[in-house]
Amino acid sequence: MATKKAPPRRNTDVIRCENCGEEYSTTYKRCPFCDEKPGGRSYPPVGGRRVAGGARASRGGQTNPLHVAGLVVSLVLIIAAVIIVITTLSPMLFGNPASSSGSDTSQDGAVSTENVTLESLTLSRTEVTLQAGETFQLSATPTPEAQVTVEWTSSNEEIATVDGYGNITNVYRGSDQVSVTITASAGGQTATCTVQCTGDGTGENIVPNTSDGEEGSSTTGSALEPNTDAVITGATGGLNIRSGPGTDYSVQASTSDGATVTVLGDAGNGWVHIRYSTGGGNFEEGYVMGEYLAPAPEQN
Repeated sequence: MATKKAPPRRNTDVIRCENCGEEYSTTYKRCPFCDEKPGGRSYPPVGGRRVAGGARASRGGQTNPLHVAGLVVSLVLIIAAVIIVITTLSPMLFGNPASSSGSDTSQDGAVSTENVTLESLTLSRTEVTLQAGETFQLSATPTPEAQVTVEWTSSNEEIATVDGYGNITNVYRGSDQVSVTITASAGGQTATCTVQCTGDGTGENIVPNTSDGEEGSSTTGSALEPNTDAVITGATGGLNIRSGPGTDYSVQASTSDGATVTVLGDAGNGWVHIRYSTGGGNFEEGYVMGEYLAPAPEQN
């Protein structure tokens, strides 16, 4: 018995896809390769390229702008989140670099004196004249500039007091004018200011102490007779020698603590007329406060 042959395939049983160019059976309502509906092409064919999984082929290589914008926004958000996390957690994980670097700066930018050696300390004034009950504030400036704690002291608190902020108050009750030394100390440096205080006349005059601690009747008593030598003492920041007996007179020279001068006489109001050496065998005359003079040691 002869075997029957299959009828020849008719071209009418298949359709060529207008989009991808593949042929498929007419039993499909859409192209199984690119999912294109027959007779529905509104864009150029893709040259026979198949779409994996039956998905629609890319149409002319066009990109969806909304899809691209979404990707960019997502990337920006991810980067911002990473920066926030790093900024927040890094101090806890690695510590604060500013606090662990050993810096000695404070919030106002001043340098602490812990690792700084001061070169000098300068006061806003070196001489002040105060009437009875009057006050005046001194300020101290360190070199180099640093954050320092200044200690203020008065050589005689019965004449003038000073607080921790450099506020000086004339509390002298005598009937004359006397001077007191205000000293500022910080970082191993000192600076002094001479304060002339006029008393209110309600109490007794205060006589400055002599070098041995005993009180005398005047600064040029038996220990400082005219034409005797005296030593500058208590003037740690130097002592001004003036052209007359008062702070209103000009400064003609300055001498250091321990220098020797010759007492010429009492000039009144605590001032002493002296003769001092200017070097090379030359001498000049001037005036200083007697409280800074002590008898010179006797020569053996």
